[in-house]
Amino acid sequence: MTEPSIVEGMARIVDRRRLLTAAILGVAARYHAGSARAQTASSGFTEGYAQGDGARLYFVRAGDGPLMVFLHGHPDSWALYENQIKEFSRDHLVVAPNLRGYPPSDAPDSVEAYAMPRLLGDLHGLLDHVGRERCVLVGNDWGGYVGWVFASAYPERIERLIILNAPHPAIFLREVRTNPAQIRASQYERAFHTAAPPYPRWYNYYRADPIKIPSSTDEASTMATPDLAAQFFAGMGRPPETTSLRVRVPTLVIWGMNDPAILPGSLHGLDDYVQDLTIVRIDDAGHTPMRSHPAEVNRAIRDFLRHSN
Repeated sequence: MTEPSIVEGMARIVDRRRLLTAAILGVAARYHAGSARAQTASSGFTEGYAQGDGARLYFVRAGDGPLMVFLHGHPDSWALYENQIKEFSRDHLVVAPNLRGYPPSDAPDSVEAYAMPRLLGDLHGLLDHVGRERCVLVGNDWGGYVGWVFASAYPERIERLIILNAPHPAIFLREVRTNPAQIRASQYERAFHTAAPPYPRWYNYYRADPIKIPSSTDEASTMATPDLAAQFFAGMGRPPETTSLRVRVPTLVIWGMNDPAILPGSLHGLDDYVQDLTIVRIDDAGHTPMRSHPAEVNRAIRDFLRHSN
């Protein structure tokens, strides 16, 4: 048995660590909020706030013309797309929000606040705020994951979809049930599920996702298959046109082939879910090709927009 005084001492240490972690996260949130505003001011972009589904979203905007919306992933911000905003604001209205959980956008506490229906509602709110019914939607990582679902369910709001290293949910579910390499590459997600609070709010995207990562293919064989459509569209105020997760709008997928987290297996079978699909592979790019290879990415997007008219 451990002496009571030792137990009490250990408890005090744990409490102090949790308080310190909470303080660090609070300082980081304030820093990122200030940094976002400073970067916006230095870039010459304007900023604003839109009301999403129970969360207020900070965004930057530039240019005029047809609307392009850029959704970042984790852990990033609108600034991931600074090169693309500068390029495409020459002939488009470009809007790039910070997703919920990333200050100065709201960062709700609960896991449920980061479930797919809330994220889809945020995008509806952003489009409504800008006053546009349709957009060209660009997404990377979790921004692309949301983009796949939104474009499949609300094609009337999407002119074209552009995905950069973000798996289609149905394909990703297949990969983390059958592909040992992808299972190994995705083990980092398991830490987000087991982290004790306080932890960064963006962990909740993974905690709310119905797709859970097994430790191996043996464990995968015992896991139930989630009904993605049932969970992605539960309680949506705007009913989806379809829950099939199939995308009918013209779609460009740009893939950095050296991505260590989302492997190229996520490209296999995409044409089963995408009616009009173009894939551009960048062999020496990783998870964020828009940052490492901006000229190639911008050229691929320009070609796609020109030829898909």
